[in-house]
Amino acid sequence: MNRLLKSEMTKLTKSRPLHLIALLMLALSVITSLSCLSYVNSPRAEEMQIVFYGYDAFFSSLKDTPTISILAVLAIAIVICGDFENRTTQLKIVIGYHRAPIFFSKLIAAAAADVILLLPYVLGRMALQSVLLGFGHTVTISTIANMAAAFFTAVLTSIAINGITLILAFLLRKTVLVVGAGFCLVLLGGNALVSFGVSTPWFGGLLSSTPLGLLRAMDAASYAPAMIGKAFAISLVWIVGFAVLTCWIFQNAELK
Repeated sequence: MNRLLKSEMTKLTKSRPLHLIALLMLALSVITSLSCLSYVNSPRAEEMQIVFYGYDAFFSSLKDTPTISILAVLAIAIVICGDFENRTTQLKIVIGYHRAPIFFSKLIAAAAADVILLLPYVLGRMALQSVLLGFGHTVTISTIANMAAAFFTAVLTSIAINGITLILAFLLRKTVLVVGAGFCLVLLGGNALVSFGVSTPWFGGLLSSTPLGLLRAMDAASYAPAMIGKAFAISLVWIVGFAVLTCWIFQNAELK
């Protein structure tokens, strides 16, 4: 398992697609921050839910469910499907690695890839808006710890949201197919469910206890530690459930 993890982390440091998307997210953080800057002293700022300070920008970046979910789709597709397409996964099985350790090393690598993709956007917005408009909050160890906990919980939640994408990655094993299916699930299915939750209170309450509603639920609770802990636990349970099912599918799959 250690060798598999080391191999996966080494590949992440050399992955050109990951680096290019991370740079794109950094560029988008600049565009978003400059857009927020244009609303300073605007009467529409509150109506548009525009945030100005770096501290608020950090947390605002973590409630964007579609963007965070799509980044997880890309992370899963790049890490898992890429190795099926170049037959690296098949080779590991041939030389004697068991499928379960391969699967879990891939799952951990996908989460790490998601961090690589999301971090430039979140930190980019926080840094730029802090320079331009101020951080807006007292910097303490508790503040930094809460921000870190919220970020890693958002990453965990994004992987949990994409449980079906994870299954598809091990079934279809093609990057284009998995990215396409993942985008449809997030943009069509996910947005439809979220919209229904907004218009239907009872369903919205139910949704807030699932990964799909947790990012907004954390925002609604102002990222209180108790809510972050709840979101972390729920996401972890969902990931374990999907992981067990996906690992079983992988262990029984016929690979060519």
